[in-house]
Amino acid sequence: MADSEDDQVNSTRTSQFSITLPTVLCTPEPPDDDGVLLKTNSFLSSESKLSLPSNLGTPTSPLRLSSPLSLPTSPSPFMKSSPQTEARRSSESPQLPTSNQQNAKLINTGSATGNPRNKCALQPGHSLMDWIRLGNSGKDLTGVGGRIRPVTPQELATHNSESDAWLAIRGRVYNITHYLPYHPGGPEELMKGAGIDATQLFDKVHPWVNFDSLLAKCVVGPLRFNIPDSDELFDTSSSSPKSDRLREPSKTQELVRKSMENLANCITPVRKKITSRSEENVKSSPPSKIMQSLIQSSDLPVSISRRAAASPTKSAEKVDVPPLRYDWIQTSTKLTISVYTGALANPGGCARITEGILLIEVATNGWLRTLKLLPEAELEEPLQLRVYAESGKIDVIAQKADAHLWKGCGEVTLGVATRVASPRTVECRVVTSDVVTHDSVMLTVSPRSGPVVVPLGHHIRVHMKVAGSECIRSYTPVGEGWFPHEDASALRLAVKKYPNGCLSPHLTALKVGETVTLSGPYGSFQLNKLKAVKKIYFLAAGTGITPMLGLLNFMLSRSNLRCERAHLIFFNKTVDDILFKENFEEICKEDNRFVVTHVLSDAKSSWTGHRGRINLDLLHQILGKDPLKCGDQCTHFACICGPMEFTQTGLQLLKKCSMKDECIHAFMG
Repeated sequence: MADSEDDQVNSTRTSQFSITLPTVLCTPEPPDDDGVLLKTNSFLSSESKLSLPSNLGTPTSPLRLSSPLSLPTSPSPFMKSSPQTEARRSSESPQLPTSNQQNAKLINTGSATGNPRNKCALQPGHSLMDWIRLGNSGKDLTGVGGRIRPVTPQELATHNSESDAWLAIRGRVYNITHYLPYHPGGPEELMKGAGIDATQLFDKVHPWVNFDSLLAKCVVGPLRFNIPDSDELFDTSSSSPKSDRLREPSKTQELVRKSMENLANCITPVRKKITSRSEENVKSSPPSKIMQSLIQSSDLPVSISRRAAASPTKSAEKVDVPPLRYDWIQTSTKLTISVYTGALANPGGCARITEGILLIEVATNGWLRTLKLLPEAELEEPLQLRVYAESGKIDVIAQKADAHLWKGCGEVTLGVATRVASPRTVECRVVTSDVVTHDSVMLTVSPRSGPVVVPLGHHIRVHMKVAGSECIRSYTPVGEGWFPHEDASALRLAVKKYPNGCLSPHLTALKVGETVTLSGPYGSFQLNKLKAVKKIYFLAAGTGITPMLGLLNFMLSRSNLRCERAHLIFFNKTVDDILFKENFEEICKEDNRFVVTHVLSDAKSSWTGHRGRINLDLLHQILGKDPLKCGDQCTHFACICGPMEFTQTGLQLLKKCSMKDECIHAFMG
């Protein structure tokens, strides 16, 4: 009896403490009808080292693991057992599937990975690692040059073909054109979301997938919801075949939408996180928690404007600001600050030292930003300012007061971009005044506040009091390489003396040490117009050659795209009036891509070149009839500058030669 009682107690204890291992099940896959996007999964059999051990001697169900870029976040991919299921499991022993049973389910799926949802086996060279390599190769996967900009639903709808496919997920627009062959579900599944906001389609299939990391190199920009009207955007009565997929957003989506609208107001595309010490937090309240998570989890190189729901015009203007970043290098005696504004940004700027602080102002496309450096040790003038037009880099070179190497450059603050309200006015001291022709001088002036650089193709204005009234004239500074004994911090003006002129007689009579007032810069020339240009033609008369000098240097020194031909047609009265004649002859000897043709209106009998004034027959004689004709894809460009009558006549003649307006730029002061 004692043995029987002990057995009963032991049996009871065993029953109380026995552990039943539950079956580990995966979340059932959603139906294929609505499924799209970015699934990259793999299965492990029960023999894998990652399978759970079983105390019952039977292998457990295999675990399903997401790829490193698709770790589950929310919702959990494992099912919660219902109370009825738990009760049933406690009353009966579970029948665990064997390894062979599981393997039977994973074969004949038509998938390279064994995933029964995947109906498209990936082609060789289109694995996840191949996609990561493509993203790191430097290839532009955005299709817009990698420049973040807002996208309206109307624009998004136009990109709905396999050769040009965009989609939006949770407020961001991605160019998925290059990703299509890498999608495990096949391009046809991914194309269901092309041209629309595919957030709901994505959430139905796999909302936990880290799509933003997977498509980080494909970001076009934030989806701008304020245009068009929400009633129009979510109109389900539309005849569009995709309109039935648009539904009223949930509260969560609406919160994300409002937060993402702030991204449309990004104004400084610099990799920067907002911290408690940042300038944005000093000027305004700290960003909300959702904005902090968006900033910290985003790979978008932006800082956030606190102005939400800004007008479309202002948003577009702010997005047009080129990115700005900086670097520094030193020797024991010099410190060089390099500011990068972007390729072909055509920057202008100035630098000065005020109360021991180095201030660098950079102007690009009508926007002005300031870099303030509190140096580690004292800096001294003079400062030097150099601009590299192709890369958009500006170098500011300062002298160290004490010759030694620093541990760092100091504390740097980047200011917020602001619109240039009005041109700057600076007082300049005359450094030299050199005669270059019988009636022209090269006037070199140095700004008192520090070096100034004028963008290529832009000009300044000279202000002087003459007989009690202000006289103003426009001049384009001559860049480096056109005159000996150059000062990198000075501006050089080629001034032609007109006996009855209002200002030129006074400018040519200025002595070293005297002052003159300049304002600027002025002009509308965009250097990116020359991005695809292989052949460029310059039509200049007299001192109208000055805007061409910097562009000529730029085109002949540019590495990508390499210029094939630069032809200057230079109109003057006599040989003695030709500015920089020796410089042009030297360039022709060194570079056979450059051709110069002189045309004189009052030449001596010994002149064997072209004569007369600008006319259509003369252009045909020099260039032929076809070179200026524009086709479907033009790779040529023409610049013209001179007296007003010359410029207007030249514009008419170029149009008669079938040149388009966008292939011509006239410099007018």
